[in-house]
Amino acid sequence: MEPPVRLNCPTCSRRFLSDETPAMPFCSKRCQLIDLGRWMNEEIGLPHEGDPGDTPVEYLDDRDLSQPTPERHNQSAHRFDG
Repeated sequence: MEPPVRLNCPTCSRRFLSDETPAMPFCSKRCQLIDLGRWMNEEIGLPHEGDPGDTPVEYLDDRDLSQPTPERHNQSAHRFDG
């Protein structure tokens, strides 16, 4: 059996020993449920790489929005201005 490891809880940052909790890597069941709630509310998530050819997220704000794109061209074609 390995000796307990001292860890920081990712939810509350409390230091604890790995053998003190049934909710690894959290210090308590409460912190585990708080983290689950953050995932369910989409406050946190995994990074998404996107599809090949997609514009990287960090460059989306650098686009020249005055230039037409296929997405905006298709949206304007379906808009009713009546």
